[in-house]
Amino acid sequence: MTVSDRPQAAPWSEDRPRAGGTLRLHGPAPVHRLDPSASHQAPADQIIRLFARQLFGYAPAPDPRDWRAIAPAPDLATDVPSTYNTGMGARHTNYVVHLRRGVLWDTAPAREVTAHDVVRGLKRLANPLTRPAALPYFTSTIRGMAQYCEDYAAAVRRDDPTAEELAAFQNSHDIPGVFVLDDESLVIELMRPAIDFAAIMALPCASPAPVEYDAFLPGSPELHRNLRSNGPYRPASLVPGRELRLEPNPVWRQDTDPLRHRYLDGVEVTVEDAAPEQIAGRIASGAADLPWGAQVAEPHDAEPADPGDGLGLSLDPYLVFNLQSPRAGGALADVRVRRALSYAIDKAAIADLYRRSGRGALVRIAGSVVPPGNDAHQDLDLYATPGSRGDAQKCRALLAEAGHESGLALTAVHLDTDLDAAVARSYAADLEKAGVTVRLVALDHDARDALLGDPRRAAAGEWDVAAASWSPDWYPANGRVFLQPLFQSGDSRNSANHGRYRRPEVDRLIERALTTIEEPARSTAAWNLAERTVLEDAAVVPLLFQRPVVPRLRGPRVRGAIPMPALGHAYDLAGIWLDPPEDPAG
Repeated sequence: MTVSDRPQAAPWSEDRPRAGGTLRLHGPAPVHRLDPSASHQAPADQIIRLFARQLFGYAPAPDPRDWRAIAPAPDLATDVPSTYNTGMGARHTNYVVHLRRGVLWDTAPAREVTAHDVVRGLKRLANPLTRPAALPYFTSTIRGMAQYCEDYAAAVRRDDPTAEELAAFQNSHDIPGVFVLDDESLVIELMRPAIDFAAIMALPCASPAPVEYDAFLPGSPELHRNLRSNGPYRPASLVPGRELRLEPNPVWRQDTDPLRHRYLDGVEVTVEDAAPEQIAGRIASGAADLPWGAQVAEPHDAEPADPGDGLGLSLDPYLVFNLQSPRAGGALADVRVRRALSYAIDKAAIADLYRRSGRGALVRIAGSVVPPGNDAHQDLDLYATPGSRGDAQKCRALLAEAGHESGLALTAVHLDTDLDAAVARSYAADLEKAGVTVRLVALDHDARDALLGDPRRAAAGEWDVAAASWSPDWYPANGRVFLQPLFQSGDSRNSANHGRYRRPEVDRLIERALTTIEEPARSTAAWNLAERTVLEDAAVVPLLFQRPVVPRLRGPRVRGAIPMPALGHAYDLAGIWLDPPEDPAG
């Protein structure tokens, strides 16, 4: 960090940032998922924000009720295009984006970020190896993006393509709706008006990509050893499965970045298979400053109250059925079986597990897919039971009507954390009361995500039931953020539609909702009907809605920690400073 880049605040005081020190994060999440094009949601986005910028982003705001906390703001772009600044056409389908000058890649020599890099980043989303779960937002919005993805998959049929093959397709094929005007300007044409376009382009996976990325397979260890930065920090070293260190990016300048700061000498992430109470102990002892990949709350005596900030809750967790599983004669393809299983689950018991976990989350029993506070939420519970305690007898009777009076045998996969294992044991016990034998399989994050993201392994019946979670990608105008990624038909690798649910009627309703997005009443009606159809099909079992409301645990020297809704309410690491900067455990 150069003297000119350090915050000019002297003498040092409690309310003014001071420079120096290394921020230390400890926790169980992987640290090798930092390729922006393959990333989606926490905790990777907390780190990606430090080295990868997007056209638009979010400013940290201490008060989550401040509109600036959830309104996309210019980042690499000079403005958010609108009809007022002539960046958006009268039909609301043409966006002209101008890039901020002076934003540099930390290449040798340093090079400006250009419109070509923005286009390359969008093309990388379509690669058939690591498509992000957010891809449906782009294919249903940008003109020609869906066809580009189809053509890419058709051209690269091998399971093990080379980086050269991927780059050759990307460099010889264009997305019809994306045009480079010059190094500093581009045009993006939409299929239809999209009031959430800026929010979509603010996702980490929409980050520009330098030409150097053409030499590496997306998401590969080689790429992670060669990540380039245009943000305040850059990856300095990565030991997969163990640790990550970021250092100041020497070519970053504060005057070119309206959304981030830089006060630290470094950021270190240490991976350890630790429960929340163990992580809390590390932070209390001074061995760590913040949790990594685990929601650990500040100490509290009771379940927190809803802060009333109006932001939507998450669907966390929900059970998803593998509709392609051939087990038990393909029983899960029968809607009668899925409806029967939906009645069996004691959701209140699972809520109790979360409340006793010490995570400090606001927990509510879920009956619908879209949680409260998100656009198109409706109060639904098609499989309600008294006290939300489940009904094994009803489940057993409905299974008998479906021809399974002797029961079923299913395989359920879950993360290998204490809480996830306890949740799996809870719902497995509920199903076993109804005559369903459940084999539980514990997997780490990588193995679980690889299994659920592979359509061929779903068709092979490697799993039948899994617990998953989904958080809103933006607020407000976010009607699409649950129903589209979770239930729109598609066979892409890494799709959020883990169970490979397909219903043409639901696809048509999603299309109708997107087509009428500028007519809220009609759009909401389509989303509501799509959700009811999904629930009638029992494609998933909503279990809980969650909203983290107790401040996340932080060490005593951490200052300037602002939770960001865009980061799932995790702290903005770009604004943190340390007092004292020196490592108290060192």
